[in-house]
Amino acid sequence: MLRATRSVLVCLALLSPISITYAAPDVAAILNTSSSGIVSVQSIQWVKIKVPEQYKGVTQDPVYQVFSRIFSDANSPTPTTPDAAPVVKKKSQGSGFIIAPNGVIVTNYQTVVGAHEIYVQLSDKRRLKATMIRSEPKRDLAILKVAASSLPALPLATEVSEGEWVIAVGANKAGASSGTIISSPTENPSQGLITDVAISSANTGGPLLNTRGEALAMNSNLLKAATGLTRHVLVSKLVSAKDLKTTLPQSWQQLGFSAVDVTETIQQQQGLADATGAWVKSVQNGSIAAKAGLLQGDVIVSLESQRVVDVSDLSALRDFLSQDDEVALTVIRAGDRKVLRFVIPKTTNTFDEANIDSWNKLGLKVRAMTSAQKAALNVTSGLQITAVQKGAASAGLNPGDYVLSINQQELKTVEQLNTIVKAQNSGETAFVYISQGEVRQFVGIVLE
Repeated sequence: MLRATRSVLVCLALLSPISITYAAPDVAAILNTSSSGIVSVQSIQWVKIKVPEQYKGVTQDPVYQVFSRIFSDANSPTPTTPDAAPVVKKKSQGSGFIIAPNGVIVTNYQTVVGAHEIYVQLSDKRRLKATMIRSEPKRDLAILKVAASSLPALPLATEVSEGEWVIAVGANKAGASSGTIISSPTENPSQGLITDVAISSANTGGPLLNTRGEALAMNSNLLKAATGLTRHVLVSKLVSAKDLKTTLPQSWQQLGFSAVDVTETIQQQQGLADATGAWVKSVQNGSIAAKAGLLQGDVIVSLESQRVVDVSDLSALRDFLSQDDEVALTVIRAGDRKVLRFVIPKTTNTFDEANIDSWNKLGLKVRAMTSAQKAALNVTSGLQITAVQKGAASAGLNPGDYVLSINQQELKTVEQLNTIVKAQNSGETAFVYISQGEVRQFVGIVLE
């Protein structure tokens, strides 16, 4: 009888579900170990102030110059270029974390969207200029790159388990909040990683850490799952091998020129006071840059009233052109300062009829892809971008990129794109799937 009872108990034990209880983490110890890999991210957007004609000489007014010195960025002094449009800086702050020693950093897209300057402050208080190399707005992801090496990168987690303790944290150990994984991608792939961790403005953009100090995901206060729950996408699913090996972009094809940072060699050759500015490497014949008078070998030192410290400062040039008809660029040429006027071409009716709505509402002019282009991209449909303005330009699209779909509809003809855009109302968002080099991503464009 005793033997039979034991047998029943064994069977019941085998049939009962086994639950694993994870020990609560030592949050302080984990943060102390991981904090060096978590950074503060600051984005700056340059806003050009349109000055009425009667006040065009305001930049030369002594009162204006006093206030400009008070409110300008100490690292980017304001030049006194005649008639330069005043430029103010709008700043936003967030967190991020290092995922590769060569300077690759993950942060929120919401923190850096529309930024003309991005700075990363490391745990050792170094402040480095960063460039956004990839973005996924729908996942609130931005990948940045800084020119540095041997940085304290966080190890990326390769395993995730339901019920596992995790910690969300921002820069300077701010907003630390712990909880558990409710659903893992393995158990529920369509939902991603679901946790009950509280995400706040203090830890958004920072990492979601496991108890081993490995980064599982990026925190975002935009990716909600259900009441009290947060959705995460694993970092390993967001970051490609290309991101980890990428280099900083230095070309402005849409304006017809390329430039590089001024080096000490260029400084000596040009007789410059310091190694700052952007040295023009090439200028395309017939381009906006060529028509402005830009020459190979020029050193760009200011954009409107804002000093150009390196090539990344030129990211605002295209946006300024979309805001106004003319933008002043100051260059040093053979020791002399020259002010060049970049002028955005007036739109004409030379566009074929099929492009009218896509140009006016979406900001895209496109043409059919050749068979060779489709073969190179391994696609059967899509359109090539030939010109950008308005929303498309603000979203980072450039001539030469490819539009593969819009609102999840494959694009086979220019007329098809025009029809889809025409059916949408102004203020609505068109979700465009684009190919930029080796990178493919969804971009949301608000229609005019």
